[in-house]
Amino acid sequence: MPGTYLENIQFLSGKDMIGGVELLFFLYDEDIRSGFLRELPAIRMFAERFVFTAHLPDNLNEGHEELVELLSPLVKHFIVHPAIVDPAVADPAIEAKTQARYLKKWMNRYGKSRFLIENTSAGRLETVLAYLDDDAPLCMDTAHLLIEGKNPADFARRYGDRISEIHLNGLGAGQDRNGVNGGHKALNVRDEWLAELSPFLRRFSGIVNLELFSWRDVQDSIVCLRQLPDLHDV
Repeated sequence: MPGTYLENIQFLSGKDMIGGVELLFFLYDEDIRSGFLRELPAIRMFAERFVFTAHLPDNLNEGHEELVELLSPLVKHFIVHPAIVDPAVADPAIEAKTQARYLKKWMNRYGKSRFLIENTSAGRLETVLAYLDDDAPLCMDTAHLLIEGKNPADFARRYGDRISEIHLNGLGAGQDRNGVNGGHKALNVRDEWLAELSPFLRRFSGIVNLELFSWRDVQDSIVCLRQLPDLHDV
């Protein structure tokens, strides 16, 4: 919804079907920092109402530990995108190694199970995982997989218990696997990939996050999930 972190949380607080909120920090500049710090005391008042997670900025740097420190008492998971690198400018392997160094330090300091690496574009996940422990926890984003033409159920079978959070979203009507007009659209009960994934969702004990960017899409996705045989009582 258009508005601040707190305004979005206040909007969702009256929606009984919503049990968690993801705080998005794709950027963390001075404007975002100052606005968030003003709202943080009020956001903490919702700690009993919601399970909070936080999406950390792309291309982590040393200064982002301030954000981790501020959020650590509040959030359950920190979601991390593998570093976005232009190979013409920098070596992706070196950037991934640098990112892994920050993550290892923060995992030791704040808890290994709290930092989840998310699949994004092809190859980025594998590049950063090469510098982390074999059991590093993951966040599965279904829209990113679908954009690549991959089956989320195959990803779930491959990584299994390493997945601690799922960003559940589709391509939506008119979207293609190249991501034309973007992904992260409402779920559709007619999507075969979702039916194939639903048994995994049924037994999944982590956080399922409808990472969508309109309230209507969230409502439609909840209706969709309740129509699936494995998830009719969601």
